[in-house]
Amino acid sequence: MTSCARDFLFEPFKVTEVEFRSSDSPRPRSGHRVACDDYNVYCFGGYNPSLPLSQIQRNNPTWTPARPLFKELWSFNISSRKWKQHKVTENMPEELASNAMCMNGRYLMIFGGTGAPFGNKCSNDVIIWKTCSGDAKLKILKVTGSRPPGQYGQSILCHDGCFYTIGGTNGFAYNCDIYRLDLRTMVWEPVFVGTGQDGEPLGRYRHEVVRANNKLYIVGGGTGELAFELMEIPMYDLDTNTWTILMPKADDTLKNTASPLPRKCHSAVQIETESGVQVFVTGGTDGESVFEDVWRLNIADLQWHLMQKTVLPHPLYFHSSTVTSYGCMYVFGGIEPKEDATCRNNKLYKVWLCIPKLSEICWEALINLFPTLDGENKTNLLHMGIPRHFVDRLHPESGIWETKFDSQCNIK
Repeated sequence: MTSCARDFLFEPFKVTEVEFRSSDSPRPRSGHRVACDDYNVYCFGGYNPSLPLSQIQRNNPTWTPARPLFKELWSFNISSRKWKQHKVTENMPEELASNAMCMNGRYLMIFGGTGAPFGNKCSNDVIIWKTCSGDAKLKILKVTGSRPPGQYGQSILCHDGCFYTIGGTNGFAYNCDIYRLDLRTMVWEPVFVGTGQDGEPLGRYRHEVVRANNKLYIVGGGTGELAFELMEIPMYDLDTNTWTILMPKADDTLKNTASPLPRKCHSAVQIETESGVQVFVTGGTDGESVFEDVWRLNIADLQWHLMQKTVLPHPLYFHSSTVTSYGCMYVFGGIEPKEDATCRNNKLYKVWLCIPKLSEICWEALINLFPTLDGENKTNLLHMGIPRHFVDRLHPESGIWETKFDSQCNIK
C-alpha cells in the first residue's frame, strides 16, 4: 500500500477533474448517459463522428467511422478511480445516442435512443443490466400495453414501482407526453398525451426531469431551433393528473439579480436535504451560447441560486451527470466549444454538492492519501479498522448486488 506525499484538502462545491488510475478509459464522446450507485459510475453509448485515427480500435471495434456510435458499457470505480469496460454479450442496441438511463436498486435501466443518422431509427425498448464486475448480459424487458413510440432525448425515472418516460423526439416532432410502465405487471399505459390545448407544455427533448413527492418538474429542454426557459417550469401532478406552469424566483442575493438562461442539452441531478429537494443544473446550450455555470433550485420555495464557487472548467453541453446518495456529483464527457470547432472530451469532473458525513470526508481523505488501497484484500482492509461499507466500495460482495427489483420484475 503506497501513500501519496501530499496533504488532503476537502473542498465542497468546487469542481475538480478526476485523475484516472487505469490505463484504459472511454474515448471522447457526447450524447452518452451516465448513472451511478455508491460504488461505480456507469457510462453507456455515445457519439463521436471525428475520432482521431490513434483512437480507432482495429480489432473488435466498438466504433467505426461508418457508424460513429459507441457500442460500449463502462464502469468507473469511485474509490479506486479505475475504469473497466464490460463486454456486452447480449442485446447491445444499435440506438446509442441520447438514450435515457437511470438506476433502480442495483439495476441499470436504459430506454430510447437513436441510431445514426439521428432519428432514422429510434428505440422504445426498456433494457436492463444487473450491475456486476464481469461481462454484461443486457436484458430487454418483455412488456405489453400501450408502449410509447420510439424516440430519443427523453427523460426517465423510477418511482413507486413504476418506470416513467417523459418527452422526447423522433427527429421531426417533439412532445412532452408521459408514459408509465408498471414494473410488477410489465404493462405500459399513457399517463398524459398532449393534444395541443392551452396549459400543456411545449414538446421538447434533452430536458431533465426531477421528482418531489408525486410531482414531476420539467427543467429546460428544447427543439432543434429552440431552448426553453428555466424561469418557467412545467410541473405534472401525478395525484391530480394536471399540469401547472411554475414561475421560480431569480437569485436576488447577488449584486445584480440573476436567473438561469434558457437551455437544452444540460444536465440536472437532485439531492435530498433537510429543507427538501434541491436540483443542480449544469452547463447546456441555448443553441448559440454554451454555459459553464451551475445553478441550484430549491423545490420547496422555487428559488434559484447561482453556485458562484461551482463552475465547470469549460462550457459544456451534451454531457451527462449523476450524483451519489451521499451528495457527490460526477459530470462526464460532452462537447466543449472551441474558437473554430467543437471538441468532445472524456474528462470526469466531480463536485460535492453538500457537506457530507464526517465518515465520508475521512474516506475521501484515505483513498486520496493511499490511492493503491484497492490492492489490499478485503480481510486486510477490515483488520485495519476500515468500516465494512467502505471496504465494499473497493471490493463489493456478491450479496450487495441483490435488490427488490428482482422480485418486482420476476427476474432470475
